[in-house]
Amino acid sequence: MSSVYKVFEEIEFKAKLLAQYWHNFHTEISQHLPESYQPEIQELSNNLQTALTQLIYELQNPTLTLATTGTTSSGKSTLVNLLCGAEIVPVAVSEMSAGAVTIEYSKEKSLIIHETPGALWECGEWRGISDDKIYQRLYQAMISYIENRETQPNLACPQSTISYPFRLLKESQLQLPKGTRVRILDLPGLAYVGDQGNANVIKQCREALCIVTYNSAETDSQKVKSLLQEVVQQVKDLGGSPARMLFVLNRIDVFRADRSWPESENRFVEKAIKSIKNELTEQLKEYTEDIETLKVVKLSTWPALLSLQIPNYIYSADACKKADNHFNGLIEDILEDLPRNTQKWNSHDKNRVAEALWQKSYAEEFQENLREHINKHFPQLVIPQIIERFNIAAGNAIAEWATQTTNAVINSSEERYQEECENISQIRLSIERFLDISNSNLREPFEKLDTKVKQVLAEELKDDAVNYIKTAIAELQNVEPYNELGEKLSPLFVWRDALRKGLQQVLEAVAKSLETGKIDLDSPNLKKANILDVNLLSRNLKRLVNLGYTASVAKEGKTMEARTEEEKNQLQQINEELNELAIHLNIVIEDVLKQISTQELNRIYEAVSELFRYYLSYIEDESNNIAPNISIKFPDSQLGKVDNQLTFNFQFTAGFAITQGTWEEATQVERKERLWYTLWIVEKTIYDTQYQTRSSDNAQIPSVEDLLAGWIIQSQDEQIKIVNQIARWLLEQIDFLKKNVDNIQNDIIDRYQERLNRANQEITLDYEKQKNVWLPMQTKAQNLSAEFSGLGNYWKSNN
Repeated sequence: MSSVYKVFEEIEFKAKLLAQYWHNFHTEISQHLPESYQPEIQELSNNLQTALTQLIYELQNPTLTLATTGTTSSGKSTLVNLLCGAEIVPVAVSEMSAGAVTIEYSKEKSLIIHETPGALWECGEWRGISDDKIYQRLYQAMISYIENRETQPNLACPQSTISYPFRLLKESQLQLPKGTRVRILDLPGLAYVGDQGNANVIKQCREALCIVTYNSAETDSQKVKSLLQEVVQQVKDLGGSPARMLFVLNRIDVFRADRSWPESENRFVEKAIKSIKNELTEQLKEYTEDIETLKVVKLSTWPALLSLQIPNYIYSADACKKADNHFNGLIEDILEDLPRNTQKWNSHDKNRVAEALWQKSYAEEFQENLREHINKHFPQLVIPQIIERFNIAAGNAIAEWATQTTNAVINSSEERYQEECENISQIRLSIERFLDISNSNLREPFEKLDTKVKQVLAEELKDDAVNYIKTAIAELQNVEPYNELGEKLSPLFVWRDALRKGLQQVLEAVAKSLETGKIDLDSPNLKKANILDVNLLSRNLKRLVNLGYTASVAKEGKTMEARTEEEKNQLQQINEELNELAIHLNIVIEDVLKQISTQELNRIYEAVSELFRYYLSYIEDESNNIAPNISIKFPDSQLGKVDNQLTFNFQFTAGFAITQGTWEEATQVERKERLWYTLWIVEKTIYDTQYQTRSSDNAQIPSVEDLLAGWIIQSQDEQIKIVNQIARWLLEQIDFLKKNVDNIQNDIIDRYQERLNRANQEITLDYEKQKNVWLPMQTKAQNLSAEFSGLGNYWKSNN
């Protein structure tokens, strides 16, 4: 694998060669063209020089962004500190990563805590700040936010920027272009990704290399399952292919305590990699090929960080003590030779401990894997966009001008001019016909989808609407070039599974809490919902449990006839709380589904962008086959973008009713009666039973299953509306793309017609000059065009 520096250097060298090719070409062609051509040649040269200067600047000054995220208790913040080589980001047993922290490489240290809405912590800028002060200020900001966010719903997460001479760039032997700007994005925990400030930072991660940490120390099977779901959530939030994500099995040192180490560690690693890949493949089918080659590495961040701190005079004493207390097993063979009091360790002792921690924490392997990861994926994130911008600014215009001008001159004689004009008309018709057919092939399956959905909505049918999308995609993939797309269009229909899974996860947590009487709403999707709403739901569930809506009542339901005031009050309370449950659950579900929708919509946008990339590449190749001497380009960055205004909305209703009823109450009525056998002298008290009609409150208290089933049914009813939205949106995007493609190809052909007209008016060409000068010039123009087009192909062929 070439170093990053060499890759960037090769592209720069190739671009400079192109400029030289153009210089040689326009110098030669200028000798044979009228003076009137000089202004446009000069303009092309000026534009090329400007574009080349910009390309060189971008190649020499790219931005490498490393985004870090992780599962619960995975040591992500410690990893950030390891990359920095110092403890500057707060670390705690509980979730501390509330706000996003951007760490930019700089020789001078500084901290900015940005002003955010409602901030209860000190905001400002501190220059020349110490590591400890950075840590403390970030800690105070984050802890203040965490402690107050439940009572202040509009409180925004703290947003911070640190300038720091981090170790990643200084000591990890990354061979980057000299002007590379390097930054680390320390992303918030799962519970805080919905904050607007954090969301804005996360958007930047689409152009970042990502490190995802996984908690290897977790053994509880249910929590392991939850961690795998968290991994998927984070990959979806980061967006794009998992190929640019390095997965780290952190806290791997826990297995060294096993008698069967390293076998137990190897078994865990193999199982964890398989589980992560399976979970990702199941929920991100469009990246199946990338997931198969996923890079997963072992690491123990804390001992690795301590190994860096031990030789450092400032941190040494504390780091030695922590190493002895927490990682005794990693250095036990060395400890036998050392004084028990860590303060008595000399420099040699400390170096031995530091080296052992570095090796046994797999820090060296991690560093090597990170270096390879950057070498492999960083150029891919940056260079294609740089080349595309260069081509749009100058390269495409030069290729077009050279090809069209030489061809126009060759066809400038009167007899050939008329023939070429007719040829242009024929080319225009042929390309228009081809583009219409191509557009129809792309559009037709989605037109059928739209028609079918409208029919279902009109007739209120209960069909599985998502299957219509699958049918449309299957039909599309029967046509070239879409047969090569594989699973890349799956996001157009798998959103249903993601929404269903998220909904079920919420409902299952509620059902289990009510049935067991133990409130537990700690699931990956609920973590991302608004904490205030989740807390209100939690308190509502506790009240229901206290009213007796738990165990068998919650599991099976109950028919209740409330006769006494106490019973009526209890029934009324249950009724009110169940209706409250509907309100709180609606709010939480809508929030959760909104979060999931954001992820799924991003996948849909990327899938449709990929579809359009295939389309544009195909029609560009075929158009150039129809018109090889016109140089038609359909730049993806200009045409392939989709409008991201698609939205999914959800509204749910629920509750149960109390009805008035009557019941016959038996009462004993007292009366006196004289007994005959006492000669009617003695009286006896007699009680007669009489029945009196009373009112009652009657209700069928639903089981949890019946209560929650309504949300499942309602969500299914919403699916047809979503499919309808997708169908309409797809057709709008295709129509917009077609309009832009038509405009560009017409402009290109119009320019060729103008160049032909001009050549016919300004150039007189005899046969000998055509044969000896312009036919060879045409070949050179075609070669020049191929060289400019080849800059992007050169990059692809070397990766």
